[in-house]
Amino acid sequence: GEHNISRLRGADWNDALDMAEERGESVAFTCAYAGNLLDLAGLLRQLAKGQDTVELLAELQELLVDGPEVYEDTSRKTAVLEGYARRCIHEVSGQTVAVPLTALAEDLEGKARWLMEHIRRQEWIKDGEDGWFNSYYDDHCQPLEGITEQGVRMMLTGQVFAIMSGTARSEQVRAIVRSADRYLYKKAAGGYRLNTDFHELKLDMGRMFGFAYGEKENGAVFSHMTVMYANALYRRGFVREGYKALQTLAETAMDFPTSKIFPGIPEYFNADGRGMYHYLTGAASWYMLTVITQVFGVHGEGGDLVIEPKLVREQFDQSGTAAVEFFFAGKAFRVTVVDLMGKEYGTYHIAKAYLSGLTPSTIRSLPVEGGRAVLSREVIGRLPESGNQIVVELM
Repeated sequence: GEHNISRLRGADWNDALDMAEERGESVAFTCAYAGNLLDLAGLLRQLAKGQDTVELLAELQELLVDGPEVYEDTSRKTAVLEGYARRCIHEVSGQTVAVPLTALAEDLEGKARWLMEHIRRQEWIKDGEDGWFNSYYDDHCQPLEGITEQGVRMMLTGQVFAIMSGTARSEQVRAIVRSADRYLYKKAAGGYRLNTDFHELKLDMGRMFGFAYGEKENGAVFSHMTVMYANALYRRGFVREGYKALQTLAETAMDFPTSKIFPGIPEYFNADGRGMYHYLTGAASWYMLTVITQVFGVHGEGGDLVIEPKLVREQFDQSGTAAVEFFFAGKAFRVTVVDLMGKEYGTYHIAKAYLSGLTPSTIRSLPVEGGRAVLSREVIGRLPESGNQIVVELM
């Protein structure tokens, strides 16, 4: 696009941004792609521990052009893309080339770093001490967000992907949180709205602006994006802020007189807090993903099971415990986190962790390092398919 941001075309995550096909750009998804490139580079570096090169289709070499002189020239980047597309439009040669894994990782990291710095420099909107990122450009090539004569224009989407990808620096995350709390948060409606009221029917952006404000994609509390906002905050260490986003959604859904739905995750809560289009599987799966991998901190790394709790005080029961059950590597586990001291996140650390067997002789301690307990893939392979219990004691 004209601002050196990925084209929006007919929509991105938000399929109601469907009227900026010619000149629209998606800062939100450019952040996402930058984060994806870093994730891929990390996987390549992990793979490089066991091998030196990877076989790629020969045509992909055209995309491995490198350096700021290419990245900053939109016409040159477009030419590279068109050249690649022409070579692959009907078929590929079938020829492959061996590419060093570390060189490929460095290439992807360089592209990601440039994208992130470009967005930080160009898309940040200052609002006194606070601020947020512009999320889109409309079909007239104008930024969608900012402080205008019609009022503040802010969208949650661009903030989510900027935070989650690592594009937003820590101080920018703090500023975004303050701005979101000020302009987007409405507890009675279920939490964080998708956008402020633009007071305009923007036919150069998308049909979302044809909805009444507070309905669907135009200013409703959209469960999917709110949960992704919480997930992004947890990933970056903003635990209390992430908890607020998750908990407000849950409390609204459980408040039957307001939500008028059975407990669950609807597509969105309207301006009155009523749950609409119950039940949205994408938001529900992201909620579960966030609770397991971020709140309880249970996730995989290189085949190992890692436990890094980010529970706040309210999430422990009266006995000071919180537990989660899940499957990992084909084995059933139950992890119980014990906080007997009643401490808040940020003030506790893992004192010890162990596999709890039926007898003292079957108890196995887990190594704890850097605030994380790790169960190796080798040990997991020797465990039974069910009944595996891990206890994590906090101090």
